[in-house]
Amino acid sequence: MSVESVIRPVSLLRSVAVAVAVATVMALLMAIQQIRMERLQGNLAAERVARQAALDASLQSQATITTLRAEAKRNADYQADLNKRLKASDQKALRARRDFEQLKRTRKPVRDWAAQPLPDGLRGKTARGVNDNDRPTRAP
Repeated sequence: MSVESVIRPVSLLRSVAVAVAVATVMALLMAIQQIRMERLQGNLAAERVARQAALDASLQSQATITTLRAEAKRNADYQADLNKRLKASDQKALRARRDFEQLKRTRKPVRDWAAQPLPDGLRGKTARGVNDNDRPTRAP
């Protein structure tokens, strides 16, 4: 047995051991990289779901905003119409009041009628002379 025959198997064993170690380290690095990729893909999927949910919520909010704006415009139009009608009613009432005052000045029967005292029921008093507020309240 020569020295060379002993060195060869030892260096061959060493080479195999180094190759196994390198292969093991490479396999571990590949496994770690695979785990990182799976995590990133999971995060990406979660972000896609969250993004879609945010887009859906945004679309719903936009639809609600549009509906509320239309409702606000309708309300503003209704309010403008009511204000116009109220102003017309106030003017009509003012004309009626002026006409009534003119009739009181010019016509004796109207003047006599207007001078009569109001009945008790119209003055806020009951026929027996007691306010409705003074009566005891009934239980429902």
